[in-house]
Amino acid sequence: MNKNRKWKRTLEPYLFLAPLLLIILVFLIVPIAKAAIMSFQYYYIAKPSPDGNYFVGLKNYKVVLTDDYFYNSVKVTVIYIVVTVLGRYVIGFITALLLNTRFLGRGLARALVIIPWAVPEVVACLVWILMYDRDYGIINFLLNNAGILSQNIAYLQDVSIALPAATVVNIWKGFPFVAVMLLAGMQSVSADMYEAADIDGATWIQKVRYITIPSIKSVSTIVFLLLIIWTIKDYAIAYVLTKGGPSRATELLTIYVQQMGFKYFDFGKAAASGMLMLLVSLVFTYFYFKVVNRGEDEA
Repeated sequence: MNKNRKWKRTLEPYLFLAPLLLIILVFLIVPIAKAAIMSFQYYYIAKPSPDGNYFVGLKNYKVVLTDDYFYNSVKVTVIYIVVTVLGRYVIGFITALLLNTRFLGRGLARALVIIPWAVPEVVACLVWILMYDRDYGIINFLLNNAGILSQNIAYLQDVSIALPAATVVNIWKGFPFVAVMLLAGMQSVSADMYEAADIDGATWIQKVRYITIPSIKSVSTIVFLLLIIWTIKDYAIAYVLTKGGPSRATELLTIYVQQMGFKYFDFGKAAASGMLMLLVSLVFTYFYFKVVNRGEDEA
């Protein structure tokens, strides 16, 4: 009887984890393994081979790594990541500082800040498409009335403006997450440190520089890594706004993979480029878990 109870206690945690592990296996591990195998195969559905999906070694990777469009997507993705991550962090940090101060209606302000983050990406993009509209958009209307513009701009159709326009939407959509995370970190800072700084005659900027920023360093690192990981796999915003255009000006790596697979039907090369993206994501994921585990050890 005691042995049965012991076995039951030993197996119970695994039984609870089994459904989750099954979901991960079916919807994550198996698709990744399938994509990895496809990346080493001839999988060009538009031009099927009589030999089937035969093994081609590293040929798909070689073709992808010598494709000018791939390097264009890499360049666009790097710019997109750098601008959006920095933009989200800076605006989120300023927002967190403001929400950490006492003022009338602070609770309402904290609730309203969450709205951009809560709105579904597709819905947010449709709203911004209307705002960016050349003839009827509110942005052109306001800038023209302010005397900043002399003629309307087609933000999402202009090669030089489409990518900045997409990054603005991404920043607007993502800065509330940064604000919430940093605000939580700021509220964990001891009030005694600020009181001691006040006694020493420190200014508000000095308190932010020497107390707030060092105190939320670990939170900031985690936020930065999460933003990079999420932005690497970002797809919906750029695709809904521009579908990667005009002239591939907003073609992120995710859109490049999608186009390679579902427009040109070359799933071998699509899988190869997807595997390269996965490797980059895993590198940042490794650093993320390293930082998190280090924080747990210090705690």
